[in-house]
Amino acid sequence: MDGRAVRALKFSEALPVRLAEATLAERTADTAGAQAVLTEPVRWTFRHRE
Repeated sequence: MDGRAVRALKFSEALPVRLAEATLAERTADTAGAQAVLTEPVRWTFRHRE
């Protein structure tokens, strides 16, 4: 996590670093997008090498 992002958090000086990093990770995670991608069908293709 970028230290500048951690320092930019409101009350960053009062938060332990790991809690600040976890807060930023939660805020920047795209859980809806990840869920959408993980529910799409997958097609596997193989190329035969000769």
